Amino acid sequence: MSAHPELLEKDKKTIIENNKKDGKAVCIIDGLLIDSKTEIEFHHINPYLSEEKPDISNIATVCKKHHKELGQLSITEYRTLKQMEDFFNGPGIKKLDDLLLLKLGRNNCGKLVNFSLAADRSAITISINDNNPPCTMPLFTCPSTGFKYFYLVLPIEYVNNDTMLQPRPLELKRLWELYRHLIAHSQLTPSVCRLSGDRIYIFDGQHKAAAQIWAGRSEIECKIYIEPAIKTLKETNLVAHDKLRQMPFFTSVLINKWASIFAEEWKEYMEHRGEKSEEGFVSFLVSRGKKKPEAVHMLESNIYDSILEDSENSIKKYVEEYGAGLKKPLTVNRLRQSILKKFIASPPLSISIEESDRLRELERKNMIRLLNLICAYSLNGIWNPAVNDSDHLVSEKIYLNGSFKAWSAILKDVIANILALYDESERKEIFLREISEEEWELIEKSISILFGHRVWSDDSQENINNLRLSNENLVRKYLSRRGLSANWILNSQYESENNFID
Repeated sequence: MSAHPELLEKDKKTIIENNKKDGKAVCIIDGLLIDSKTEIEFHHINPYLSEEKPDISNIATVCKKHHKELGQLSITEYRTLKQMEDFFNGPGIKKLDDLLLLKLGRNNCGKLVNFSLAADRSAITISINDNNPPCTMPLFTCPSTGFKYFYLVLPIEYVNNDTMLQPRPLELKRLWELYRHLIAHSQLTPSVCRLSGDRIYIFDGQHKAAAQIWAGRSEIECKIYIEPAIKTLKETNLVAHDKLRQMPFFTSVLINKWASIFAEEWKEYMEHRGEKSEEGFVSFLVSRGKKKPEAVHMLESNIYDSILEDSENSIKKYVEEYGAGLKKPLTVNRLRQSILKKFIASPPLSISIEESDRLRELERKNMIRLLNLICAYSLNGIWNPAVNDSDHLVSEKIYLNGSFKAWSAILKDVIANILALYDESERKEIFLREISEEEWELIEKSISILFGHRVWSDDSQENINNLRLSNENLVRKYLSRRGLSANWILNSQYESENNFID
């Protein structure tokens, strides 16, 4: 794809005439009139392949502002990118089913299929559209597994995301790259599916399918297995992606980090037969000579590091190990021993590695968002040892050894209440879940109330001494006597002013 060749003046006039309204050229991006002729620019609508002569039917008028924004993208690509960004910026992670729902509507996606097998299992007859007669396709047999499969050009109304075999969400970057390729090129390999009951599920090639749907295709090419053994397919899918690296199967920063750090061990473990899990990986490391506490500690450290080292984590600049400069309120060890320890589910998880991959990434992103909120209300524009003013002294008291541990525990109780997690086992996995924007609003309000309490403004030596105690329970009891507790924060969410009584 390239920019269109220089236009002749007569071509420009024709394009302007084709894009006029009320006697003026219109910017195709926003539909607004372009007031001045000097502001008129020209841009290709669909991706432009190098040719000697430009196709003026593929060129439209745009204003200078939007022409600059378009860059090397065609107008179609620009609009699609904006749509994709809106789609991914919506609440929750996005999967193929979400895209199908967006493009087709609830009544037109996930349709059922009718099929019958030949008596000798050499062919399948399948009905996928009431308006078309049934079609019969030959069945092929995998020489390794004996699985039966066939090929079909499948209308997207009959596509379902295979959550059992394909737990990964869609990724914007990957989807965008494939979309740009597919609007100008053929899809060379089919998506791989399985026929189960009366539905067809895609378990390999969901990004290819999603990119084709974004590109406007109403059918996708599929290789479809008939009722295969789920366990075998799951293991094949997992190992193939991790070993061949067409695209990493694991989306979380954490598990890809493990694959790098434990390179040989991870490779060997993934090639073993059977279900994979964090627990299983620890057992594997132990079988290779590591002590279990050491293996667990290594996994835990990498979980913490995947959070602290993230570029979006704004609390890093207040951590001693992550930068020089003035005195810092935090160290990596203090973070690990307080807020990270309280909000991160202790490894190893016993659930399948595919599911823990998804949940650990949710946990990681939730933790970063929480740390950023804490940073915004207790450090940014507040922590300033060079000035050492009243705001800085408030921040100092918040991050004294005992107070830091105590309010971390209080905040966990508050958030567990907001998320309606009352069972202790659920509270131990507090961030292994999606959190709605409404819940995040309550969490932010709680953090604001927590750090707005008057105890942090009390400069008396008695207050400082109590906040400095190393015993978390003693500090928490002291804060409760001063009126700062989880119940007070939750009740204060619905009150317009601080009802603190000291």
